[in-house]
Amino acid sequence: MYFIQKFLNPLRIVTTVFAILIIIGDKGYAQKEVVKPESIQPAAQIDIFDVLRKITKKPPKVVDTPKAGERNLSILPVIGYSPANGGIIGATASITKYLADPQTTRLTTALLNASVTSKEQVILSLRYDLYTPKNKWYISGDNRLLFFTQPTYGLGIYGLHSQPYSFSWNGISGTTKGDLSQPLKYNYLRLYETFLRKINDNHWYAGAGVMIDYNSKIQDESLKLDSPVHITSHYTYSKYYGFNTTSYGTNGISAQIMHDSRDNPVNPYKGYYFNAYYRVNPKFLGSSQSSSVLYYEYRTYVNVNKAIPQNLIAFWFWGINVISGHVPYLELPSITWDTYNRSGRGYIQGRFRGNNMFYAESEFRFRLTRNGLLGGVTFLDCTTASNPLPLTSQNLFNTIAPGGGFGLRIKMNKNDRTNITADYGIGHGFSGIYLNMREAF
Repeated sequence: MYFIQKFLNPLRIVTTVFAILIIIGDKGYAQKEVVKPESIQPAAQIDIFDVLRKITKKPPKVVDTPKAGERNLSILPVIGYSPANGGIIGATASITKYLADPQTTRLTTALLNASVTSKEQVILSLRYDLYTPKNKWYISGDNRLLFFTQPTYGLGIYGLHSQPYSFSWNGISGTTKGDLSQPLKYNYLRLYETFLRKINDNHWYAGAGVMIDYNSKIQDESLKLDSPVHITSHYTYSKYYGFNTTSYGTNGISAQIMHDSRDNPVNPYKGYYFNAYYRVNPKFLGSSQSSSVLYYEYRTYVNVNKAIPQNLIAFWFWGINVISGHVPYLELPSITWDTYNRSGRGYIQGRFRGNNMFYAESEFRFRLTRNGLLGGVTFLDCTTASNPLPLTSQNLFNTIAPGGGFGLRIKMNKNDRTNITADYGIGHGFSGIYLNMREAF
């Protein structure tokens, strides 16, 4: 009971702050009877580089009308430490560009990350969303190469109340030393490439994709088959469904449909996004076993004040279901393994995993300064997952893991709305600081 109260007290605070901010946004900012002078003549927008120019007494950079071919580049150094990774050093770069007239073509974006650690880990990734002239084609990619170490915690939603309390930096690694933590070391290659064609003028696209997942040199560091015996979730699942315990892969093709009416993919103020695909992973394409997977995702953005577009409530839902066959353990749906590693704030990456998973999150975003330099967020999220193993069977929605928190936003590039994000998330037996570039969703 003491542990439950220990968790619920900070979560109640987060929930209360979230509710208060919504009330403020609804009643304080959104009044139609009184129009403040600042709404008629808004302050000039600035970013962190304008602040640096002012300090160095250089003239401010004027926000230009978006032009075809004009590139915006934002680079954020990554420096940190965690017990599992040691020292971390690297950089994240956000690149945006219009490939044609911005009046007829949506913004193309790319996010690159490269990090190395003192424990000889390497993290490389390239994620991008590309729109050809007049939005005729939408091409996206999620590509990663990891030489990685990370604990796993079994399948389904278990151990919420008995989990020893831990803290992490950016959700990558934590200090948990309890029985639930099962360290794994492995190499991971992901290559997802999607090609969608516009099918009408209402932002709908359809097409296909190629998806490759490959895990190799897997070392189950807490597995002990000799006395004293210690069997891990990865070993149990792999043996039960006939997977090699040291390497496996899932290679497939997908049929996909998408709708995207967001006004800006980097930091939306309005619109909604829907994406769904059905993925087939046959053995003849190199999969360890044949399987099929259904993925669906929805995001929407509701403005609470027309005069201040930054003040909004955003919603994010996604789910993944293994429809047929079996997927290797490390390639099962898991929190913070979405495209941009943003789900599950309040928990460590990979804390929840299952053959079926559903995730929901709501975030209130608000302006702190009139010039747009600073902003804030509060958020609530929940995760549920299933466990297919007979002895520990758990269905979707049997148990739900809640999380929440708050964060600060610093405008890094006013031209494309890129923010530096710093969030503090709280979950059952866990809390962490998450530093990133761009919004969570």
